[in-house]
Amino acid sequence: MAGVYKFKTSRLARWALWLARLTIPVAILSFLLMRFGGVHPSLAIYCFGASLLLALLAILVSLAAFPAIWFEGHIGGNRILGTLLRSFVVILPALALAYLYFTRPAFSDLSTNPVDPPEFEAAWQMREDADNSLDVVSLAEREKQALAYPELASISIDHPIEVVYLLVADELAKQKWQLISATDHAQAQDGARFEAYYRSMITGLRYVVAIRLRPDGDERTVLDMRSASLWGPHDFGRNANSITGFISSVEQRVEQGIAAFELQLEEIERQRRLQQGPMPRPKPKELIKATT
Repeated sequence: MAGVYKFKTSRLARWALWLARLTIPVAILSFLLMRFGGVHPSLAIYCFGASLLLALLAILVSLAAFPAIWFEGHIGGNRILGTLLRSFVVILPALALAYLYFTRPAFSDLSTNPVDPPEFEAAWQMREDADNSLDVVSLAEREKQALAYPELASISIDHPIEVVYLLVADELAKQKWQLISATDHAQAQDGARFEAYYRSMITGLRYVVAIRLRPDGDERTVLDMRSASLWGPHDFGRNANSITGFISSVEQRVEQGIAAFELQLEEIERQRRLQQGPMPRPKPKELIKATT
């Protein structure tokens, strides 16, 4: 007569899977809070930390359930596998952030010109009370930046400042950064200036940038750029990536030719002359003699 075998189900494996199922919703909630919730990033970070703790706890409970499943034949192997898969969905991004944290220098404000960085004037309106200050960092911090990021340096463009101004404005629009203020070289004594604001697509963290253009003679322009995180002491390398990416794109467009911006400048100057009205004509010499 055939026997009927009953296998016990591991309660620990069931609890581990239940905990793991909570991790992903909590992690998604932290992302939604940071990206769309309008709350301070610290609250979203705490929420993500809670999901990470749940994932680690789920793994520990699954490890505790493993001996009974392996040696005593309890049911729950699939639950342990599901627990590990769900937990690593949260743990892997956390490991990537930890790698960036320990391998990137701890800066929140970087510039291509540590000696004389562009200053933020209008970007202060984007700050909240608990955000980082946008003052120029100390000389010691700027010296550390120069050592950590020697590749960040001013660039010289062999075109007049008026043309480079139009190119930079177009590149800011291409990057889809929100323009805060723009001042051309005729309105400022120290050259043209841009200030812009953007958010990270993934984390939702907020950043501001300042771009300064200074003429170097009549046919050359020096471009300096500064990028700062509005929150947190560590930018995970994002500010450096923003600066190098923007400058590389500008240099690439200069190499490809910027005749379109030269034509645009001619059209702007033509429209400006039309707004000023017709130039007064000099009186004929015969009329001048007759009046005298």
